Amino acid sequence: MSKPDDPTPATEGRTVLMSPEGRRQAFGSQLIARSWKRSHQYGISPCDRVLFDAPVVVRPKDIQDHGGLLLRAASPEMEQLHGALAPKDWVLACIDMEGVVLSSIGKCNSASRELNQVFRPGAQFLETLVGTTGPSCALEEKETVVVAGSDHYLEEARAFTCMATPIFGLDGGIVGVLDASRKGPATSLYCLESLVIAARAIERRMFMELGNVLLVHLHYRLDILGTPMEGLLAFDPVGKLKGANRIATQIFSSPGLKPGMDFNELFDMPFAHAVCYRRYDLSVPFRMQTQWGSMLHACLTTAPDKKAGQLPGPTRSFTTAERRPLAAQGPCLEDPAVSSALERARKAFARDIPVLINGETGTGKEVLARLLHEGSDRASGPFIAINCSSIPASLIESELFGHVEGAFTGSRKGGAAGKIEQAHQGTLFLDEIGDMPLELQGRLLRVLQERSLSRLGSTAVIKVDCALICATHRDLAQLAQEQGFREDLYYRINGLRVTLPALRERTDLALLIQRLLQSETASHAPLALEESALQALLNYSWPGNIRQLHQTLRLAAALAEDEGWIGLQHLPDEVLPAIAKGAVRETGMETETVAAAAPQSLAGDTLLASEQRAIRAAIDACEGNLSAAARSLGIGRATLYRKLKAMGEA
Repeated sequence: MSKPDDPTPATEGRTVLMSPEGRRQAFGSQLIARSWKRSHQYGISPCDRVLFDAPVVVRPKDIQDHGGLLLRAASPEMEQLHGALAPKDWVLACIDMEGVVLSSIGKCNSASRELNQVFRPGAQFLETLVGTTGPSCALEEKETVVVAGSDHYLEEARAFTCMATPIFGLDGGIVGVLDASRKGPATSLYCLESLVIAARAIERRMFMELGNVLLVHLHYRLDILGTPMEGLLAFDPVGKLKGANRIATQIFSSPGLKPGMDFNELFDMPFAHAVCYRRYDLSVPFRMQTQWGSMLHACLTTAPDKKAGQLPGPTRSFTTAERRPLAAQGPCLEDPAVSSALERARKAFARDIPVLINGETGTGKEVLARLLHEGSDRASGPFIAINCSSIPASLIESELFGHVEGAFTGSRKGGAAGKIEQAHQGTLFLDEIGDMPLELQGRLLRVLQERSLSRLGSTAVIKVDCALICATHRDLAQLAQEQGFREDLYYRINGLRVTLPALRERTDLALLIQRLLQSETASHAPLALEESALQALLNYSWPGNIRQLHQTLRLAAALAEDEGWIGLQHLPDEVLPAIAKGAVRETGMETETVAAAAPQSLAGDTLLASEQRAIRAAIDACEGNLSAAARSLGIGRATLYRKLKAMGEA
């Protein structure tokens, strides 16, 4: 036992192995040594009896008001953590920056009785009062600490083990600690890690409690997103930084984060685009580039204003019915060409300038058109789309302009409004306008110029106010020179021309694959995508663009539903590289990889080698536990065993 005039804990001077656990012990010893020194300076004697008589500074009935946001966020996480800890004699306590116990959870048994008395709500545990304990040391050091047995400064505390970790608030500063204590010398790495994760989850809940903010979830690693270990930034409706958790401050340690910083100071993306992103699929991650060039994985959510119900901004929220068709398309703006096209088109469209979208079939022209409509002042009006190439020439006139009863054989009783009339106070989208019959182009031009029309069979004039977006895969300028498209109509609809890149030219293909796959498997268990299958998808030229990719993933998801993972054997033949077509063969319920008859190419070797490296790395990381390795790879244990057998390692 250390003497009062020699404030050195029993842990100081231990021989420490230079293993990761040993380094943690050495670091913990330094924290405890500093705490002992401070405790001695406070005039506390190790023989003092103060632990069970800590002063109550907040009345229990006032705890709710005193604890506020921290208490509301901590309570559900503490309940969940306490139910998972073993043995069941741990007592959890949430303690604020003033050392006040806000809440504690412990079983009413003999092992926990003393600690339940120690951690009374309202009692105060500052280092100046009780010396070196887990919560008091963590508050001072702002670090996770384990204080066990003789590490405690007070002799009366040496029968206990306590682990404490700081809780950081909305500004990245410490707001309290989460403590787990039990009687006895045993410590558990599992319990300590669970405690730290629970503290991060509490911090996350505090951000969710914020009203009227856009939350940016981010990390360098994709698998960290959606977990308590992710970084969090909160921005107000005009894009000013309102809060950042500790992990985010570490990620942005180089530029530093300050309240009130503009979103555009941190990210190479307009704030309006970020608001646009979060409207489509809040669960789908994407890549964000910082202003200094770093790439982060991110996803966006909102903490709604409890009064207003949603984040104010330049766009409105989608209803479920409106969101569903777009979720399958998965608007993806990571490619610079796509992002630039949207930004330029958005500015023109806001001034009621017609937009002409060029791009191959299936590149997402209608998705872009919907984005423009939903981000405009006409968002509350209708979005009317018509494909000029899919309607017979004999019907397209009535589809566009409408008709009165009796205008032609088979006309609808009472007549019908045309697509242009239906688009009043909204947006008219004419897809594949290059295929519109030449004889109708003149009438369309008059409607656009005069903003009025007459239904077939009628002379009554109907006023129409609608914005115009057109799309085509054809070169309208060349077509006009060849007399296949009216030149005056071309100049009327070509207010701003933007071109969407083909899928094979896009830089965000991997992200788009991930989004479409998540959307396709949203209603059932998620499917993992093998590296070899992903490489095959990335290497394919995609002549049908996004539409073809979507259908390919739908097929793969259907074929792989019972296996939990998508491999080369689940992809259509046209997508597979030549080597894989000969290498993949279905044999009843079993799938095996066999040698191709043709000599293997370097690409084929690379695909197979990548898969095998991933398998070996997972097994090494799980220390030979095949079940754990299979879970980490997102495949079944039987599938992993078959692959090991094919590799000659089973």
